[in-house]
Amino acid sequence: MKFNYGDTLRIRNDLYTILGKIRYINTHGNIWYEYKLVKHSSNKAFWLRWDKKRDAYHFSKLCGKAPLADMKLVDSGYEMVTGTWGGEIDEGITDTAKYKEYENGDGNATFSVEAWAFETEYSKGFYINKEYVSVEKDVEMTDTIKDRMDTVKKMKFVGPIVWILANVLIFMPRFDIQILHDIHNFLTWPYIVGGNIIIGIIVAFVLFKR
Repeated sequence: MKFNYGDTLRIRNDLYTILGKIRYINTHGNIWYEYKLVKHSSNKAFWLRWDKKRDAYHFSKLCGKAPLADMKLVDSGYEMVTGTWGGEIDEGITDTAKYKEYENGDGNATFSVEAWAFETEYSKGFYINKEYVSVEKDVEMTDTIKDRMDTVKKMKFVGPIVWILANVLIFMPRFDIQILHDIHNFLTWPYIVGGNIIIGIIVAFVLFKR
């Protein structure tokens, strides 16, 4: 079953809201979705995906590097991001990682390694029968989740504006906009340096004024 950004899921007895969604394809030609979940009771982040082979959901969370002495390698290859939804996703479209997936002897516990271009992520998890996962309607969100979703909405509005300002500031020598020239003359910074600093101030203001 596919879910959407903003859906609230009941997994066993706990509620989680989806604040991110990623679509992947791997070197075996498999396509799947992973959902970033935020738990209502603790605001901690988890990940959920459907596993066709198991006919069950895989539930996991990021962790430190763990020993693999009692686990065996069950899958490996390369995965590429082909779509993202939501504002709490670090990966972008076409980002690629080398991955390895391990399971313990009875297959109940899992451990994954994803080596991205600039970092390596480790996660541990387990499988959940599909009857324990359902969409909950008319659920009251926690204040923290509401704030995080509001930030995403703001960034969707502000993002294009920031992009336009970035282009104006970076390529400003080509335009005769006197007030912007005056700003740069006052700051006595090169155009690109000054532009980057101003853009950083704008982005920081948007992110922290909530």
